[in-house]
Amino acid sequence: MSITSLQEVKTFSADRFTKRVIFQQGGGVTFALHFLPGQQLPVHKHPGAEVILLVVEGTGTLILDGQEHIVKEEDVISCGGETEFAFHNTGDQEVRLFVVLNKVPEASYAKDI
Repeated sequence: MSITSLQEVKTFSADRFTKRVIFQQGGGVTFALHFLPGQQLPVHKHPGAEVILLVVEGTGTLILDGQEHIVKEEDVISCGGETEFAFHNTGDQEVRLFVVLNKVPEASYAKDI
């Protein structure tokens, strides 16, 4: 068992969004993404994985297969790894996302950036 506070991994950068890995086990990875206003996560996929995302703080625009969805604090999203996925902090406050990939597609997905 392991317990980690999201406050312990809360990290923002003026240069770009940040990613902090919280757990990596059983072929999956759990991490937090942090965005200042205007920052964005480029379009990408997670082949072979299922994605669960929780908006911990803030609001923004989630793009799934080209379709925009406004998301806000406490929204929970689930999608398949073949879904084209992007996020943009379109608000004026910090955004924190909690993400679970049930299977890591490749090692680079399980690294801090």
